[in-house]
Amino acid sequence: MSPNFKKLLFIYILFIFMAAEASAIGFERREEPEKEYSIYTFPAPIAIPGVQNALVVGTLINNLKVPWIKDGYFDIIGGLGWGEGSKWFEGKKFKGGGLAILDFPLISSKFTFSPSIEYVELFAYPISERGINSDPDKTLYLLGERAYSFIGELSYYFFNKQLELFYTYFKVDFDPYGYVDYKENFINAGNAGMSDSPHVDRFGILIDDTDNRRDPRIGYSIQFDRWDWPSRWKEEASFFQYDLDISGYIPIQEQKLIFVANQFFSTSKIKTPGQVDRYICNEQELSINPACQGIVDIFYENALEESKKPKGTGLGGRFKLRGYREGRFFDSHTNFRALELRWYFNETQIDFDYILQKGVFAGFQFAIFYEQGTVSPDLGHSFWENFKDSYGVAFRGLFNSVVFRADLGFSDEGSALTIWYGHPF
Repeated sequence: MSPNFKKLLFIYILFIFMAAEASAIGFERREEPEKEYSIYTFPAPIAIPGVQNALVVGTLINNLKVPWIKDGYFDIIGGLGWGEGSKWFEGKKFKGGGLAILDFPLISSKFTFSPSIEYVELFAYPISERGINSDPDKTLYLLGERAYSFIGELSYYFFNKQLELFYTYFKVDFDPYGYVDYKENFINAGNAGMSDSPHVDRFGILIDDTDNRRDPRIGYSIQFDRWDWPSRWKEEASFFQYDLDISGYIPIQEQKLIFVANQFFSTSKIKTPGQVDRYICNEQELSINPACQGIVDIFYENALEESKKPKGTGLGGRFKLRGYREGRFFDSHTNFRALELRWYFNETQIDFDYILQKGVFAGFQFAIFYEQGTVSPDLGHSFWENFKDSYGVAFRGLFNSVVFRADLGFSDEGSALTIWYGHPF
């Protein structure tokens, strides 16, 4: 991130503090129903393209009151899930669970803590080769037998939660199984030098000058993150990553038809290169194939070059280029933009109160989207050209506290179905 950009960001934030009223930055929040206790217990399907399909039985409890803090409310979400495991685990089943407390007020409703813990067994995550023109058939899979993750986020809010400063701590303890390289060779965890306890730090600022944080229909949001990534295996570099995410929301028809535009940039800076061991062919290998050492040296040089490069946010999957699988493209820098047209229909406020179900159903949304994105080794011409395209349709169910979405995206590599929660931007 350039010094000039840092100065501009600081000046913009200072301007907001000086110019804004105490109650809002620019757009007033949409009037919402009075906070009431609600509970949702539901079967929740999840589909992450290229990673995992699972069924989760979850419970969401909203608006639990902290009596000693004025306007102090928090939420709890938890669930258990299971699904098909990766082929690398010989047909064994994936399973997992998690529990999260959202925005628990510490001193006041403006200063909150959001801890969560998750547990998964038998997971695989795909990683493509670097570059926008990488071969989709060359994929590395990170494999784990089981993992515990802890996330703790501290947030401080200004105005009506329109400005947020936050710090997030990610800690993972897992039993690595190994990884499968681009040629489908399995490397066990010991030989791979995989870390069994990496942690990630994130600092950020969010300006959410919209009428509603959960379901915005007018206004804009700007979020800036700075990540500190460790290496996950010995050949991978550790690096800093910087993300800038900008969205605008324009109502077209009485807040029933909303035009949404998103622009996202990601850049990275290396901290420590990875460690690559050089292999020497023995006499027996050379007798079988005299070219053995030359072939091995080529792989060594490629791995050594990769070990010196950082990574920006990837493209593909749940949030960016939804026509591709999760994390399909990555490089040192990322440039992404998207347009989405959201149509709200059958909007209503239906109160329900059953044994384990109490809340408000708010309606349905249909959306169409078009996206472009590229990844680049530098910030030159390649950062502004050679974009991949993705387009599709989406269906969403709206509740007063959560958005359920099913996005079907298309690209030159086929189609991808995402089933997730919350808007992509």
